[in-house]
Amino acid sequence: MPTINDLVRMRQSDVERFQRDMDTARDEVQTICQRAKEQGRADVTRAEEIQIEAAIRRREDARRNLDDAKQALVRAQATAEDEARLTRDQGARVPTGRSGGPPADGQGEAQDGARWVRRNDGRPAAVARGQRFADHEVVADQARLRAASDQHIVGTHGSLSQYVRALSTSSGSALVPTVWAGDIIDRARNAARVLQAGATIVPMDAKTVQIGRLTGDPTAAFRTEGSLITATDPALDNVTLDSKTMSALTVVSMEFLQDAPNADEVVSTAIAQAMAAELDRQALFGGITTGGETGALGFNTTFPTPPNPRGVLATLLAVASSSVLGSGANGTALTATTPWNEVLDTIFTVRQNNEEPNALIWNAKMAQKLAKTYDTTGQPLTMAPDVAGLERYVTNQIPSFTQGTATGTATDVFVGDWTQLLIGQRLDVTIQVLTERYAEFGQVGIVAHWRGDVALARPRAFAVYRYLLGA
Repeated sequence: MPTINDLVRMRQSDVERFQRDMDTARDEVQTICQRAKEQGRADVTRAEEIQIEAAIRRREDARRNLDDAKQALVRAQATAEDEARLTRDQGARVPTGRSGGPPADGQGEAQDGARWVRRNDGRPAAVARGQRFADHEVVADQARLRAASDQHIVGTHGSLSQYVRALSTSSGSALVPTVWAGDIIDRARNAARVLQAGATIVPMDAKTVQIGRLTGDPTAAFRTEGSLITATDPALDNVTLDSKTMSALTVVSMEFLQDAPNADEVVSTAIAQAMAAELDRQALFGGITTGGETGALGFNTTFPTPPNPRGVLATLLAVASSSVLGSGANGTALTATTPWNEVLDTIFTVRQNNEEPNALIWNAKMAQKLAKTYDTTGQPLTMAPDVAGLERYVTNQIPSFTQGTATGTATDVFVGDWTQLLIGQRLDVTIQVLTERYAEFGQVGIVAHWRGDVALARPRAFAVYRYLLGA
């Protein structure tokens, strides 16, 4: 019986064979045309025309076979990688629900972290830590398909800011070429706190993309000698990412757009930062319909989801409510003499569910309040080791809001294994230039339309302390 490595070699051989078939058919056509040219003929004979048509058909057949063979090779290679990883991991002791330890440097994802796979073709679903969005194979495939049209735009305009200037004369709307869109997406990745914490980017080449996930672990039990062994299997299903649209508006002056030497950098960064801020907000709160957060965040509570994706807090309230702590009518004050208790409770809620958090996210007021806690002698209180062991990120997309009698002081603290937060990212970014709306101020509005989705692969990998008094 052939091994998986034998299968990889067979698939590689198929790819090489069909590539040779394509090259042979191409060479045959070129030979016929060259022969006619050498004989001083402007046209080919009817017999040569038949040969050319047959060669073209063979080349098309070979191209289709080559595409199928390449996909089969990718699937075989992915299976081989899984088998190799499984062999490496045998004997390794890791927390349940995670296939690797925490990041070695606190920045990237686990060195042997979970590998997300697209259900339709078996290819890797996620963009790796440190990998450019444009370098992911799904994105690269799309870039090759759009290469001709993208090259025309890039060759004509030269930069994103020049492209925006051209659109500003017509209030136009257009797709951003892949090379520029990838740069904007990478800038947004660097600015979004949930992505800095480890959230996984999944490029989406279709409106809906499914990837596999583990929802339950197999169980073990002691038994008496000779008794039946009860079989238990891991529970598996799909995470479905369904594209939704987010729009970000940036306003710049006409003079800046026309004169600034670094306009391209500033426009790309401004769009990316606006997208990152909204992505943070939706990843944390999308789908929230009631509670103090809605007024502070300005959500449309009439139609919260759709169009909003369902973020961490809304997902936990829907499917894992015991992972939401606090929620007091008037908020919860930090324990006076042991102010880290509430944050520790949130961390250990994740651990009690056999998950291991890697980071917490809070707002600046909560971070400041805990940093200013002192003992009776006026010395700063030492941060609890379990808190100090996590990466900590500040985002003011987590608001301070009013909850009952707590006026403008309630906030939420998020803890989790952020690699289990999936951010689906459609490959296209569309920009629209608004000239009339801001004309009286000599300004231009640039609207960037982002499409994607948010999903939690394992909801119990997260916990939220809601309505904690932080100001």
